[in-house]
Amino acid sequence: MNVYLLGDHALFSKSLEIAFQPMNITLSSFTEPSSLFYQLKFTQPDLILLDIHIGELSGFDISKDIIDKYPNQKIVFISGFNLLVYKNEAINSGAWGLLSKCATIDKIYDDLSKIHQGINLLPKNINTVEVTLSKREKQILTLASEGFKQREIADFLYISRRTVNNHLMSINEKLDVTSTISAVIKAIELGMIRVKGH
Repeated sequence: MNVYLLGDHALFSKSLEIAFQPMNITLSSFTEPSSLFYQLKFTQPDLILLDIHIGELSGFDISKDIIDKYPNQKIVFISGFNLLVYKNEAINSGAWGLLSKCATIDKIYDDLSKIHQGINLLPKNINTVEVTLSKREKQILTLASEGFKQREIADFLYISRRTVNNHLMSINEKLDVTSTISAVIKAIELGMIRVKGH
C-alpha cells in the first residue's frame, strides 16, 4: 500500500514511517502542501493521510483542493482529538476516515486496510453541530484557555472588561454552560478553539 502523509509533526510522521515498514506500507511524508501537490502530478497514492491542522492551514481546505484535482483520491484525516465537529467536516469533505493519533499502530493499520479495500469508515447520519461562536468570542475563549483573566483579556484585545464579560455571558448561553472553565472545555471538545500543540 502506498500512502502519502501531509503533516507538520515530524516525530509522528517518522514514527509512523518506521512502524509501517514491516506492514508492507510505503509512507512518504510531506510538511508543505506545495510539495504534496507537486508529487501528485507524477504519482497518486492509494491513500492520503492529512493532519487536520498543518501550521496555520486547514487540512479540510487542502482536501477539497485535492479532490477537485483528483476526484477518485481516497483521503483520511488524522488528529489528536476525536471531535464531533471534525467528523462533520471530514464527512462533508468526502473523506474515507478520521483516525486518532492516540490509536495503536495495529488499529491504524486495520483502518487503513479497510479503506484501501473500499470500506468508508465515516457514518453518513452524524448530527451536525449548530452552535457557532463569533471570531471575537473564539479569541476570548482561546485566551481564557491559556490562563488569561478577564482584565488581562480586556487589555490584550483593547476592549473593556465589561465587553469581555458580556462576550463570556453570550458564550455560556450558546454553549449551555455556567462558567468560563466549562465553556473552554466544551469549545475544545467541539473543535471550536485549538489547544496549543494539537
